[in-house]
Amino acid sequence: MARRKRGSCSSITIGIVLMIIILIVLLVASGIITAPVVRKTTPIPSPTFTASPQMDAQPGVTLAASQTPTATHTPLPSFTPTVTRTPTPTKTSTRTPTATEKSMPFVIRGTPEGLSHTLFHPEYACEDYLFIGGQVWDLQDSPLLGLVVRLGGTYGGDIVDMTVKSGSSAIYGRSGYEFALTNKQIADGNIYIQLEDENGEVLSTRTFLNVTASCQANLIIVNFKQVR
Repeated sequence: MARRKRGSCSSITIGIVLMIIILIVLLVASGIITAPVVRKTTPIPSPTFTASPQMDAQPGVTLAASQTPTATHTPLPSFTPTVTRTPTPTKTSTRTPTATEKSMPFVIRGTPEGLSHTLFHPEYACEDYLFIGGQVWDLQDSPLLGLVVRLGGTYGGDIVDMTVKSGSSAIYGRSGYEFALTNKQIADGNIYIQLEDENGEVLSTRTFLNVTASCQANLIIVNFKQVR
């Protein structure tokens, strides 16, 4: 008896399988068979309900209460500092004003200034004299003669007490006057000048002069002007 060859059966089986695969591919390509589509399912989140005190729970319904704590802000007590003010002591002036200080009939015109003595006395040296001079005018700016000009105080520790009358030194003008002190060439502020009448009644306040050691300021000009 002749034996059947095994190779021919295997070839037939493989051929059948290939024909089936080709048939399936043709059917899918033609749309007769649709390939299964795998869809990704996104889970739907469960709704969250916020329970309110007024909502009554219904039977069979479970509510997921979202309890979010509410922050309660308690304001801190305000601090108001208490300031105790110490009253400022009232300054009491102990100075007694001169009786007629504001009603003096004569005042100093301008500011007394120091010049070189050579302006009127070029014949003297700087160390010879300290000159103080000027004029006296009335309400109409006319020369006023016969009033007493007093120079007082101290100069370099020495007492000064001198008087001259207006009109006694015409070198300064018709109502001119002049004092001449030995020049100590020091700075001193203790000399004062004042105007009086022939009876010694004060006509102006005391004005202290700024005396320096400079030879360019050893002639001090002081002019008086009547104001009432």
